[in-house]
Amino acid sequence: MKRTVLAGLLALALLPASVRAEDINAIFKKVNDLIAAKNYSKALEELGWAQKELEKMNITQVQSFFPDSLAGFTGSKFEANSALGMTNIEREYSKGSEQIKIALSGSSAGGAGAGGLGGLAAFGRMAAMMGGGQGQDTFRISGRTASLQNADGGSPQLQVFLDSGSVLTLEGQNGTTGDSLKSVAEALKINELDNYLRGQS
Repeated sequence: MKRTVLAGLLALALLPASVRAEDINAIFKKVNDLIAAKNYSKALEELGWAQKELEKMNITQVQSFFPDSLAGFTGSKFEANSALGMTNIEREYSKGSEQIKIALSGSSAGGAGAGGLGGLAAFGRMAAMMGGGQGQDTFRISGRTASLQNADGGSPQLQVFLDSGSVLTLEGQNGTTGDSLKSVAEALKINELDNYLRGQS
């Protein structure tokens, strides 16, 4: 019996994501049917599954804002996770020996300042505006406050504080310069990404 269950789970895990994914419309139909039957407990369970499917769809949509090529850098595979209303997406880009890791951290929910990270982004923006210390430069990219640290060092970091409350972080390695981080950030469609995260697209 245990072998049969294990084999079934393994077969399910090996199915393509498109096959495993449930039809979101079918899930909502189940929810409506369960509500009509006053089976609210089961309806809440189905809504939980709907949320999981929507989180997958949201991650896929956000990933579309990070193309395979940016300012001469080529992107590798994504790393993404979404839990407790927070989404984190990372992708590495390389050009020769230079490497840049881009990370987007924020709330899965739309709306400016949504979730706890909204306050963190606002705090980071304020700190950047008040900063300007040694090795730090503050400027704007696509109208958003950005802070570049260790511009001339071996591992520069550029943060862009989005109006949606999310934070876009670019980290350079292997001789990547601050100017390269700026070029890659400017090549991103930050306006469109931020509007999507705010639920305005």
